[in-house]
Amino acid sequence: MSKQRAYGLPALQLAFIGDTVCDLLARTELMFSDLSVRDMHRSATSVVNARAQADQLAKIRHLLDADETDIVHRARNAHPGHTVPQAASREEYMAATGFEALMGYLYLTGQMLRAQKLFQLSKIKE
Repeated sequence: MSKQRAYGLPALQLAFIGDTVCDLLARTELMFSDLSVRDMHRSATSVVNARAQADQLAKIRHLLDADETDIVHRARNAHPGHTVPQAASREEYMAATGFEALMGYLYLTGQMLRAQKLFQLSKIKE
């Protein structure tokens, strides 16, 4: 899909597909571990949740270009039409939506190497 077409999609649609992209990236990395399937699942869910994704966005925000930053901003300000999960604050949930929208945009525009790199950098412990 062209960048222009993907950029024109509603932010929540980008986040919708981005949620799956994040899950796929996390689970793909875990495939090469010595963990049991149960432990792989637990590890994946510790990375793919609103609180973790809000933290991940904070770590990579300075690396984003203008279009990527705008997509994050649009998604953070979108109104999802449902309540925020109890495990995260509203701010964390909205930041996570921004992170997912970014991953969705990168996936749809064929920029999976960039998505993988940002995903890896976002998980580095400070």
